[in-house]
Amino acid sequence: MNEASSFGPSFGLQILVPVTMLLLVPLAIAYVRSGSAAARFVLVALWLRYIAGAYHLWMFRPIAAGFSGNAIVSIATTGIGLLFVVRFANLAIRWLVPVYLMMALVLVSAILNHDPSGAINAVVKYLYFAVIALAVLQAHRRDPEGHFIGWLMVAFLPLTVFQFLSVVLHLPKGSELDGGLVWIGGYNHEAAFSVALVAGFVVGCFARAAHPLPRVIFLLAMLVGIQLAGYRTAIFAMGPLAVATLWIGITTSVRRDQRPFMAGVGAALAVLLVGVAVVFYADKFADIATIAANPGALIKPPSEFTWADKQVLSARAYIWSSYIYAWKAGGPIQHLFGFGPESWEGLFKVYPHNTLVATVYELGLVGVLGMLSLWLTMLWVAINAKGERLMLIAAHASFLLLNMATMPFWQLEGLGLYGFLCGYTMYRARALASPRREAIAVRSADWRPAPS
Repeated sequence: MNEASSFGPSFGLQILVPVTMLLLVPLAIAYVRSGSAAARFVLVALWLRYIAGAYHLWMFRPIAAGFSGNAIVSIATTGIGLLFVVRFANLAIRWLVPVYLMMALVLVSAILNHDPSGAINAVVKYLYFAVIALAVLQAHRRDPEGHFIGWLMVAFLPLTVFQFLSVVLHLPKGSELDGGLVWIGGYNHEAAFSVALVAGFVVGCFARAAHPLPRVIFLLAMLVGIQLAGYRTAIFAMGPLAVATLWIGITTSVRRDQRPFMAGVGAALAVLLVGVAVVFYADKFADIATIAANPGALIKPPSEFTWADKQVLSARAYIWSSYIYAWKAGGPIQHLFGFGPESWEGLFKVYPHNTLVATVYELGLVGVLGMLSLWLTMLWVAINAKGERLMLIAAHASFLLLNMATMPFWQLEGLGLYGFLCGYTMYRARALASPRREAIAVRSADWRPAPS
Protein backbone atom coordinates (compact mmCIF):
# COMPACT_ATOMS: atom_id res chain seq x y z
CA MET A 1 0.00 0.00 0.00
CA ASN A 2 1.15 3.53 -0.63
CA GLU A 3 0.17 7.12 -0.18
CA ALA A 4 0.89 10.30 -2.05
CA SER A 5 0.89 13.73 -0.49
CA SER A 6 -1.73 15.12 -2.87
CA PHE A 7 -3.94 12.05 -2.89
CA GLY A 8 -5.76 9.94 -0.37
CA PRO A 9 -4.44 6.51 0.70
CA SER A 10 -4.49 3.86 -1.99
CA PHE A 11 -4.00 0.13 -2.35
CA GLY A 12 -0.93 -0.88 -4.29
CA LEU A 13 -1.13 -2.59 -7.65
CA GLN A 14 -0.43 -5.91 -5.98
CA ILE A 15 -3.96 -5.69 -4.52
CA LEU A 16 -5.75 -3.59 -7.13
CA VAL A 17 -4.93 -5.72 -10.15
CA PRO A 18 -5.97 -9.18 -8.84
CA VAL A 19 -9.13 -7.79 -7.22
CA THR A 20 -10.02 -6.03 -10.46
CA MET A 21 -9.58 -9.29 -12.34
CA LEU A 22 -11.97 -11.01 -9.94
CA LEU A 23 -14.51 -8.20 -10.29
CA LEU A 24 -14.53 -8.73 -14.04
CA VAL A 25 -16.31 -12.06 -13.51
CA PRO A 26 -19.62 -10.69 -12.12
CA LEU A 27 -19.36 -7.81 -14.60
CA ALA A 28 -19.19 -10.27 -17.50
CA ILE A 29 -22.21 -12.18 -16.17
CA ALA A 30 -24.20 -8.98 -15.72
CA TYR A 31 -23.14 -7.80 -19.18
CA VAL A 32 -24.54 -10.94 -20.81
CA ARG A 33 -27.76 -10.87 -18.76
CA SER A 34 -28.47 -7.14 -19.19
CA GLY A 35 -30.09 -7.76 -22.55
CA SER A 36 -29.76 -4.55 -24.57
CA ALA A 37 -26.86 -2.50 -25.84
CA ALA A 38 -28.05 0.52 -23.87
CA ALA A 39 -28.24 -1.42 -20.58
CA ARG A 40 -24.78 -2.89 -21.16
CA PHE A 41 -23.39 0.56 -21.90
CA VAL A 42 -24.69 1.99 -18.61
CA LEU A 43 -23.36 -1.02 -16.70
CA VAL A 44 -19.86 -0.75 -18.14
CA ALA A 45 -19.76 3.06 -18.00
CA LEU A 46 -20.52 3.13 -14.27
CA TRP A 47 -18.25 0.17 -13.48
CA LEU A 48 -15.33 1.80 -15.27
CA ARG A 49 -15.79 5.01 -13.32
CA TYR A 50 -15.80 3.22 -9.97
CA ILE A 51 -12.80 1.07 -10.88
CA ALA A 52 -10.89 4.15 -12.06
CA GLY A 53 -11.49 5.76 -8.68
CA ALA A 54 -9.58 2.95 -6.97
CA TYR A 55 -6.60 3.66 -9.26
CA HIS A 56 -6.62 7.38 -8.48
CA LEU A 57 -2.86 7.59 -7.90
CA TRP A 58 -2.45 6.87 -11.60
CA MET A 59 -5.77 7.92 -13.15
CA PHE A 60 -5.72 11.45 -11.69
CA ARG A 61 -2.40 12.29 -13.36
CA PRO A 62 -1.98 13.70 -16.90
CA ILE A 63 -1.44 10.93 -19.43
CA ALA A 64 -1.87 12.44 -22.91
CA ALA A 65 -2.30 16.02 -24.20
CA GLY A 66 -2.69 17.25 -20.62
CA PHE A 67 -5.70 15.00 -19.99
CA SER A 68 -5.75 12.71 -16.97
CA GLY A 69 -6.62 9.05 -17.24
CA ASN A 70 -10.04 9.78 -15.74
CA ALA A 71 -10.68 12.50 -18.33
CA ILE A 72 -9.70 10.21 -21.21
CA VAL A 73 -12.00 7.44 -19.95
CA SER A 74 -14.86 9.96 -19.52
CA ILE A 75 -14.39 11.42 -23.01
CA ALA A 76 -14.20 7.95 -24.55
CA THR A 77 -17.29 6.79 -22.67
CA THR A 78 -19.26 9.85 -23.74
CA GLY A 79 -18.14 9.53 -27.35
CA ILE A 80 -19.03 5.84 -27.57
CA GLY A 81 -22.42 6.53 -26.03
CA LEU A 82 -23.19 9.32 -28.49
CA LEU A 83 -22.00 7.47 -31.58
CA PHE A 84 -23.12 3.92 -30.93
CA VAL A 85 -25.77 3.82 -28.18
CA VAL A 86 -27.96 6.91 -28.02
CA ARG A 87 -30.55 7.32 -30.75
CA PHE A 88 -30.18 10.78 -32.26
CA ALA A 89 -33.96 11.23 -32.21
CA ASN A 90 -33.90 10.94 -28.41
CA LEU A 91 -31.53 13.88 -28.18
CA ALA A 92 -34.52 16.05 -29.12
CA ILE A 93 -36.54 15.11 -26.01
CA ARG A 94 -37.83 18.43 -24.68
CA TRP A 95 -36.87 17.68 -21.08
CA LEU A 96 -33.20 17.86 -22.08
CA VAL A 97 -33.46 21.45 -23.30
CA PRO A 98 -32.17 22.86 -19.95
CA VAL A 99 -29.08 20.65 -20.34
CA TYR A 100 -28.33 22.11 -23.77
CA LEU A 101 -28.93 25.61 -22.44
CA MET A 102 -26.39 24.97 -19.67
CA MET A 103 -23.87 23.74 -22.24
CA ALA A 104 -24.42 26.88 -24.32
CA LEU A 105 -24.02 29.03 -21.23
CA VAL A 106 -20.75 27.27 -20.38
CA LEU A 107 -19.43 28.18 -23.82
CA VAL A 108 -20.63 31.80 -23.55
CA SER A 109 -19.06 32.24 -20.12
CA ALA A 110 -15.77 30.71 -21.27
CA ILE A 111 -15.61 33.00 -24.32
CA LEU A 112 -16.49 36.13 -22.33
CA ASN A 113 -13.71 35.28 -19.88
CA HIS A 114 -11.24 34.60 -22.73
CA ASP A 115 -10.81 30.92 -21.86
CA PRO A 116 -12.75 28.89 -24.45
CA SER A 117 -10.60 25.82 -23.77
CA GLY A 118 -11.87 25.82 -20.18
CA ALA A 119 -15.32 24.85 -21.42
CA ILE A 120 -14.25 21.46 -22.80
CA ASN A 121 -14.33 19.59 -19.50
CA ALA A 122 -17.66 21.09 -18.43
CA VAL A 123 -19.33 20.36 -21.78
CA VAL A 124 -18.12 16.75 -21.69
CA LYS A 125 -19.65 16.36 -18.23
CA TYR A 126 -23.05 17.58 -19.38
CA LEU A 127 -22.86 15.29 -22.40
CA TYR A 128 -21.91 12.40 -20.12
CA PHE A 129 -25.02 13.07 -18.03
CA ALA A 130 -27.25 13.25 -21.12
CA VAL A 131 -25.80 10.04 -22.58
CA ILE A 132 -26.32 8.08 -19.34
CA ALA A 133 -29.88 9.41 -18.99
CA LEU A 134 -30.84 8.52 -22.56
CA ALA A 135 -29.17 5.11 -22.35
CA VAL A 136 -31.21 4.32 -19.22
CA LEU A 137 -34.37 5.50 -21.00
CA GLN A 138 -33.64 3.30 -24.02
CA ALA A 139 -32.71 0.31 -21.86
CA HIS A 140 -36.02 0.59 -20.01
CA ARG A 141 -37.95 0.74 -23.26
CA ARG A 142 -36.36 -2.54 -24.28
CA ASP A 143 -36.94 -3.99 -20.82
CA PRO A 144 -40.18 -2.49 -19.42
CA GLU A 145 -39.98 -4.66 -16.28
CA GLY A 146 -36.60 -3.15 -15.45
CA HIS A 147 -34.68 -6.42 -15.02
CA PHE A 148 -31.53 -4.68 -16.24
CA ILE A 149 -31.54 -2.44 -13.14
CA GLY A 150 -30.98 -5.48 -10.95
CA TRP A 151 -27.91 -6.37 -13.01
CA LEU A 152 -26.81 -2.74 -12.85
CA MET A 153 -26.18 -3.24 -9.12
CA VAL A 154 -23.08 -5.24 -10.15
CA ALA A 155 -21.45 -1.96 -11.25
CA PHE A 156 -21.19 -0.96 -7.59
CA LEU A 157 -19.36 -4.09 -6.41
CA PRO A 158 -15.94 -2.39 -6.70
CA LEU A 159 -17.03 0.13 -4.07
CA THR A 160 -18.17 -2.45 -1.53
CA VAL A 161 -15.29 -4.87 -2.15
CA PHE A 162 -12.58 -2.23 -1.85
CA GLN A 163 -14.27 -0.66 1.17
CA PHE A 164 -14.37 -4.08 2.85
CA LEU A 165 -10.67 -4.53 2.11
CA SER A 166 -9.87 -1.10 3.56
CA VAL A 167 -11.51 -2.18 6.82
CA VAL A 168 -9.86 -5.61 6.90
CA LEU A 169 -6.42 -4.25 5.98
CA HIS A 170 -6.91 -1.16 8.18
CA LEU A 171 -6.50 1.52 5.52
CA PRO A 172 -8.58 4.43 6.83
CA LYS A 173 -8.51 8.06 5.80
CA GLY A 174 -8.77 11.12 7.99
CA SER A 175 -12.29 12.53 7.83
CA GLU A 176 -13.65 16.06 7.61
CA LEU A 177 -14.27 15.81 11.37
CA ASP A 178 -11.28 16.40 13.63
CA GLY A 179 -9.66 13.14 14.65
CA GLY A 180 -12.16 11.05 12.73
CA LEU A 181 -11.44 8.11 10.44
CA VAL A 182 -13.44 7.00 7.44
CA TRP A 183 -13.27 3.89 5.31
CA ILE A 184 -13.42 4.61 1.60
CA GLY A 185 -11.72 1.61 0.04
CA GLY A 186 -8.48 3.32 -0.90
CA TYR A 187 -10.32 5.94 -2.97
CA ASN A 188 -9.11 9.53 -3.02
CA HIS A 189 -11.85 11.34 -1.10
CA GLU A 190 -14.99 10.45 0.81
CA ALA A 191 -17.11 12.94 -1.19
CA ALA A 192 -16.91 11.16 -4.56
CA PHE A 193 -16.91 7.74 -2.89
CA SER A 194 -20.05 8.57 -0.88
CA VAL A 195 -21.84 10.03 -3.91
CA ALA A 196 -21.11 6.77 -5.77
CA LEU A 197 -22.62 4.80 -2.87
CA VAL A 198 -25.67 7.06 -2.95
CA ALA A 199 -25.97 6.25 -6.65
CA GLY A 200 -25.89 2.57 -5.73
CA PHE A 201 -28.64 3.06 -3.18
CA VAL A 202 -30.78 4.89 -5.75
CA VAL A 203 -30.29 2.09 -8.28
CA GLY A 204 -31.14 -0.52 -5.64
CA CYS A 205 -34.31 1.32 -4.66
CA PHE A 206 -35.62 1.12 -8.23
CA ALA A 207 -34.44 -2.45 -8.91
CA ARG A 208 -37.95 -3.71 -8.20
CA ALA A 209 -37.63 -6.67 -10.58
CA ALA A 210 -34.54 -8.03 -8.83
CA HIS A 211 -34.78 -10.95 -6.40
CA PRO A 212 -35.76 -9.52 -2.98
CA LEU A 213 -32.93 -11.09 -0.96
CA PRO A 214 -29.92 -9.83 -2.98
CA ARG A 215 -31.68 -6.49 -3.41
CA VAL A 216 -32.15 -6.05 0.34
CA ILE A 217 -28.54 -7.14 0.99
CA PHE A 218 -27.35 -4.67 -1.63
CA LEU A 219 -29.36 -1.79 -0.12
CA LEU A 220 -28.04 -2.59 3.35
CA ALA A 221 -24.49 -2.73 1.98
CA MET A 222 -24.94 0.73 0.45
CA LEU A 223 -26.32 2.15 3.70
CA VAL A 224 -23.53 0.60 5.78
CA GLY A 225 -21.00 1.82 3.23
CA ILE A 226 -22.31 5.37 3.42
CA GLN A 227 -22.07 5.20 7.21
CA LEU A 228 -18.48 3.88 7.09
CA ALA A 229 -17.54 6.59 4.59
CA GLY A 230 -18.66 9.09 7.22
CA TYR A 231 -19.62 11.86 4.79
CA ARG A 232 -22.35 13.77 6.60
CA THR A 233 -23.78 15.30 3.45
CA ALA A 234 -24.50 11.87 1.96
CA ILE A 235 -25.95 10.55 5.22
CA PHE A 236 -28.29 13.53 5.52
CA ALA A 237 -29.27 13.56 1.85
CA MET A 238 -30.33 9.92 1.89
CA GLY A 239 -33.13 10.69 4.36
CA PRO A 240 -36.04 11.36 1.95
CA LEU A 241 -35.35 8.38 -0.32
CA ALA A 242 -34.62 5.97 2.54
CA VAL A 243 -37.87 6.90 4.32
CA ALA A 244 -39.90 6.68 1.10
CA THR A 245 -38.38 3.29 0.24
CA LEU A 246 -39.16 1.91 3.69
CA TRP A 247 -42.73 3.19 3.69
CA ILE A 248 -43.51 1.97 0.17
CA GLY A 249 -41.81 -1.37 0.80
CA ILE A 250 -43.95 -2.03 3.88
CA THR A 251 -47.14 -0.80 2.24
CA THR A 252 -46.81 -2.85 -0.95
CA SER A 253 -45.68 -6.06 0.77
CA VAL A 254 -49.27 -7.10 1.60
CA ARG A 255 -52.56 -7.60 -0.23
CA ARG A 256 -54.23 -4.49 -1.62
CA ASP A 257 -57.06 -4.59 0.96
CA GLN A 258 -54.48 -4.57 3.80
CA ARG A 259 -52.44 -1.68 2.46
CA PRO A 260 -54.24 1.20 4.23
CA PHE A 261 -53.45 -0.39 7.59
CA MET A 262 -49.85 -1.16 6.63
CA ALA A 263 -49.45 2.39 5.31
CA GLY A 264 -50.20 3.63 8.81
CA VAL A 265 -47.79 1.12 10.33
CA GLY A 266 -45.11 2.11 7.84
CA ALA A 267 -45.62 5.81 8.56
CA ALA A 268 -45.32 5.21 12.31
CA LEU A 269 -42.18 3.12 11.81
CA ALA A 270 -40.68 5.78 9.53
CA VAL A 271 -41.31 8.48 12.14
CA LEU A 272 -39.75 6.26 14.81
CA LEU A 273 -36.66 5.61 12.73
CA VAL A 274 -36.30 9.30 11.92
CA GLY A 275 -36.44 10.03 15.65
CA VAL A 276 -33.78 7.40 16.33
CA ALA A 277 -31.61 8.85 13.58
CA VAL A 278 -31.97 12.35 15.04
CA VAL A 279 -30.74 11.08 18.40
CA PHE A 280 -28.00 8.89 16.92
CA TYR A 281 -26.63 11.65 14.66
CA ALA A 282 -27.23 14.51 17.11
CA ASP A 283 -23.52 15.27 17.48
CA LYS A 284 -22.73 14.97 13.78
CA PHE A 285 -25.48 17.36 12.74
CA ALA A 286 -25.36 19.77 15.66
CA ASP A 287 -23.96 22.39 13.26
CA ILE A 288 -27.23 22.38 11.31
CA ALA A 289 -29.15 23.28 14.47
CA THR A 290 -26.64 26.05 15.16
CA ILE A 291 -27.17 27.59 11.73
CA ALA A 292 -30.95 27.12 11.87
CA ALA A 293 -31.07 29.02 15.17
CA ASN A 294 -29.34 32.06 13.63
CA PRO A 295 -29.04 31.68 9.84
CA GLY A 296 -27.77 35.20 9.30
CA ALA A 297 -24.81 34.88 11.66
CA LEU A 298 -22.54 33.33 9.04
CA ILE A 299 -23.54 35.57 6.13
CA LYS A 300 -20.55 37.91 6.15
CA PRO A 301 -17.25 38.54 4.37
CA PRO A 302 -14.69 35.74 4.83
CA SER A 303 -12.32 38.14 6.59
CA GLU A 304 -14.82 38.43 9.45
CA PHE A 305 -14.96 34.70 10.17
CA THR A 306 -13.52 33.73 13.52
CA TRP A 307 -11.80 30.42 14.20
CA ALA A 308 -15.02 29.15 15.78
CA ASP A 309 -17.06 30.23 12.75
CA LYS A 310 -14.78 28.24 10.48
CA GLN A 311 -15.49 25.04 12.43
CA VAL A 312 -19.21 25.13 11.63
CA LEU A 313 -20.19 22.55 8.99
CA SER A 314 -16.54 21.69 8.39
CA ALA A 315 -15.86 25.29 7.27
CA ARG A 316 -18.49 25.13 4.54
CA ALA A 317 -20.03 28.48 5.47
CA TYR A 318 -16.58 30.07 5.26
CA ILE A 319 -15.95 28.41 1.89
CA TRP A 320 -19.29 29.55 0.50
CA SER A 321 -18.66 33.09 1.74
CA SER A 322 -15.23 33.14 0.06
CA TYR A 323 -16.73 32.25 -3.31
CA ILE A 324 -19.77 34.51 -3.06
CA TYR A 325 -17.80 37.59 -2.03
CA ALA A 326 -15.22 36.88 -4.74
CA TRP A 327 -18.06 36.76 -7.26
CA LYS A 328 -19.51 40.03 -5.90
CA ALA A 329 -16.12 41.68 -6.43
CA GLY A 330 -16.30 40.92 -10.17
CA GLY A 331 -17.65 43.15 -12.88
CA PRO A 332 -21.10 43.15 -14.57
CA ILE A 333 -20.13 40.36 -16.96
CA GLN A 334 -19.04 38.18 -14.05
CA HIS A 335 -22.22 38.96 -12.13
CA LEU A 336 -24.29 37.73 -15.07
CA PHE A 337 -22.08 35.02 -16.59
CA GLY A 338 -19.49 34.25 -13.92
CA PHE A 339 -15.72 33.84 -14.19
CA GLY A 340 -15.88 30.84 -16.51
CA PRO A 341 -16.29 27.07 -16.07
CA GLU A 342 -14.04 25.59 -13.39
CA SER A 343 -12.27 28.93 -13.02
CA TRP A 344 -11.97 28.40 -9.27
CA GLU A 345 -9.29 25.73 -9.75
CA GLY A 346 -5.89 27.10 -8.85
CA LEU A 347 -7.39 30.14 -7.09
CA PHE A 348 -9.09 28.49 -4.11
CA LYS A 349 -7.69 25.76 -1.91
CA VAL A 350 -10.91 23.74 -1.89
CA TYR A 351 -13.84 23.34 -4.24
CA PRO A 352 -17.07 25.25 -3.41
CA HIS A 353 -18.93 22.39 -1.68
CA ASN A 354 -22.26 23.63 -3.04
CA THR A 355 -23.47 23.35 -6.64
CA LEU A 356 -25.30 26.68 -6.62
CA VAL A 357 -22.35 28.52 -5.06
CA ALA A 358 -20.06 26.98 -7.66
CA THR A 359 -22.50 27.90 -10.43
CA VAL A 360 -22.84 31.54 -9.41
CA TYR A 361 -19.05 31.88 -9.34
CA GLU A 362 -18.47 30.08 -12.63
CA LEU A 363 -21.59 31.00 -14.63
CA GLY A 364 -23.15 33.93 -12.74
CA LEU A 365 -26.79 34.61 -12.03
CA VAL A 366 -27.81 33.35 -15.46
CA GLY A 367 -26.10 30.06 -14.66
CA VAL A 368 -27.96 29.72 -11.36
CA LEU A 369 -31.25 30.23 -13.18
CA GLY A 370 -30.21 27.62 -15.72
CA MET A 371 -29.26 25.07 -13.05
CA LEU A 372 -32.51 25.64 -11.17
CA SER A 373 -34.38 25.25 -14.46
CA LEU A 374 -32.73 21.87 -15.03
CA TRP A 375 -33.49 20.61 -11.52
CA LEU A 376 -37.07 21.88 -11.52
CA THR A 377 -37.73 20.46 -14.98
CA MET A 378 -36.65 16.98 -13.88
CA LEU A 379 -38.60 17.32 -10.63
CA TRP A 380 -41.69 18.29 -12.63
CA VAL A 381 -41.19 15.22 -14.81
CA ALA A 382 -41.05 13.11 -11.63
CA ILE A 383 -44.27 14.68 -10.34
CA ASN A 384 -45.99 13.74 -13.60
CA ALA A 385 -44.56 10.21 -13.73
CA LYS A 386 -46.82 7.21 -14.16
CA GLY A 387 -45.90 4.88 -11.32
CA GLU A 388 -43.43 5.17 -8.43
CA ARG A 389 -44.14 8.90 -8.24
CA LEU A 390 -43.42 9.21 -4.52
CA MET A 391 -40.15 7.30 -4.85
CA LEU A 392 -39.06 9.47 -7.76
CA ILE A 393 -39.89 12.71 -5.98
CA ALA A 394 -38.03 11.49 -2.87
CA ALA A 395 -35.01 10.50 -4.98
CA HIS A 396 -34.90 13.93 -6.64
CA ALA A 397 -35.23 15.58 -3.22
CA SER A 398 -32.28 13.52 -1.96
CA PHE A 399 -30.21 14.55 -4.96
CA LEU A 400 -31.03 18.23 -4.45
CA LEU A 401 -30.05 17.97 -0.77
CA LEU A 402 -26.78 16.38 -1.84
CA ASN A 403 -26.03 19.45 -3.97
CA MET A 404 -26.38 21.79 -1.02
CA ALA A 405 -23.16 20.70 0.69
CA THR A 406 -21.15 18.96 -2.01
CA MET A 407 -20.97 19.06 -5.81
CA PRO A 408 -22.29 15.97 -7.62
CA PHE A 409 -22.48 18.11 -10.77
CA TRP A 410 -18.70 18.46 -10.61
CA GLN A 411 -18.10 14.74 -10.05
CA LEU A 412 -18.83 12.14 -12.71
CA GLU A 413 -20.04 9.90 -9.89
CA GLY A 414 -22.79 12.43 -9.26
CA LEU A 415 -23.57 12.87 -12.94
CA GLY A 416 -23.89 9.10 -13.27
CA LEU A 417 -26.31 9.14 -10.33
CA TYR A 418 -28.39 11.97 -11.78
CA GLY A 419 -28.20 10.48 -15.26
CA PHE A 420 -29.69 7.20 -14.05
CA LEU A 421 -32.34 8.99 -12.00
CA CYS A 422 -33.38 11.31 -14.84
CA GLY A 423 -33.40 8.52 -17.40
CA TYR A 424 -35.62 6.41 -15.16
CA THR A 425 -37.82 9.43 -14.45
CA MET A 426 -38.25 10.22 -18.14
CA TYR A 427 -39.21 6.62 -18.86
CA ARG A 428 -41.83 6.66 -16.10
CA ALA A 429 -43.23 9.93 -17.40
CA ARG A 430 -43.53 8.54 -20.94
CA ALA A 431 -44.52 4.96 -20.09
CA LEU A 432 -47.81 3.78 -21.52
CA ALA A 433 -48.78 7.30 -22.60
CA SER A 434 -49.58 5.77 -25.96
CA PRO A 435 -49.28 1.95 -26.09
CA ARG A 436 -48.88 1.91 -29.86
CA ARG A 437 -46.28 4.67 -29.89
CA GLU A 438 -44.42 3.03 -27.00
CA ALA A 439 -44.40 -0.33 -28.81
CA ILE A 440 -42.85 1.36 -31.86
CA ALA A 441 -40.27 3.04 -29.62
CA VAL A 442 -39.36 -0.28 -27.99
CA ARG A 443 -38.77 -1.94 -31.36
CA SER A 444 -36.58 0.93 -32.57
CA ALA A 445 -34.77 1.85 -29.34
CA ASP A 446 -31.51 0.20 -30.33
CA TRP A 447 -31.92 0.36 -34.10
CA ARG A 448 -28.78 0.88 -36.07
CA PRO A 449 -28.29 0.86 -39.83
CA ALA A 450 -27.02 -2.42 -41.16
CA PRO A 451 -23.40 -2.26 -42.33
CA SER A 452 -23.07 -1.70 -46.06
